[in-house]
Amino acid sequence: MLLPSIDGAGMTLPAVREQYRHYALTIRNVCADTARERLRYIDCLFEHFGQPQSVAELFAALNPSTITEFLLDYATRHESGTRQAMHTAVRGFLRFIYEEQYMPGDLSGLVPTVQRHAMSELPRALPDSCISALEDSIDRSCPAGRRDGAIICLLSTYGVRGIQIRRLRLEHIDWQNERIHFPPAKRGRPVVQHLTVKAGNRLADYITNGRPPSDLPEVFLTLSTAAALTCKTYLSVMIERRLQRSKISLPQGVSHGTHGFRHAFAVRMTGKVPFKDLVDMLGHRDPSSALIYAKADVQTLQQAALPWPGVSR
Repeated sequence: MLLPSIDGAGMTLPAVREQYRHYALTIRNVCADTARERLRYIDCLFEHFGQPQSVAELFAALNPSTITEFLLDYATRHESGTRQAMHTAVRGFLRFIYEEQYMPGDLSGLVPTVQRHAMSELPRALPDSCISALEDSIDRSCPAGRRDGAIICLLSTYGVRGIQIRRLRLEHIDWQNERIHFPPAKRGRPVVQHLTVKAGNRLADYITNGRPPSDLPEVFLTLSTAAALTCKTYLSVMIERRLQRSKISLPQGVSHGTHGFRHAFAVRMTGKVPFKDLVDMLGHRDPSSALIYAKADVQTLQQAALPWPGVSR
């Protein structure tokens, strides 16, 4: 059952945020994790409008022009998968505030569907120079810096998914044999890699000097409550804040979250290791899932290209 509608003039953002969460769970019938994820995206919408003091102030700022401006700005900083999730969240929120009669018109139709076609684009990798600059900008003398520095090091070194970092357990680090085991994700395979000196040092420094005292098995914990990183957007939010704080500008379309590191790793390895090894490093079961990275090896593709009849090369 829906919560009773309240006059938007006196509502705060936390109140309408909670009402939307209840709406998503009970009316849209999404699971708790999905509702939590969509609220993260809605928080980005609130931030874009400067965290208005009241709901009425936010609703007054929402119109076709400002919504389009927000979506276009977001598109310049995120890849298609993240844009698709943002569009879904914003579309649902706009439909909610119309159904609750906070807005006189339904603006959800202004949010287009993000089409994603397989193999239609080159992978947009995070430039190595930006990764180096980001790592150098982190002050690892404090617990937050030790944790975030270790996370970014693992993402860059191994190209694993954010969920594999969040699910990494202390028992997955084989210090004696210098191996690190990442659990499978998205019905893929587990990833087992050599524990590099840099990654090992960053992990040891965090676990010894930065990790809060806890009996939890997960390696990386929240700083304030020493809880596991259960929210799927936690790492992406952390990375984007680090980028903003360091004033590092990424090329248009490159992910500001964890996936930019994965693309960078795969592009870096393409052409240097056998394709089967790359598939295993990425944890894919289906080799076709990694074919997109073959497009990044432009030099090899040029050698394979046949001359066009009647045209000299």
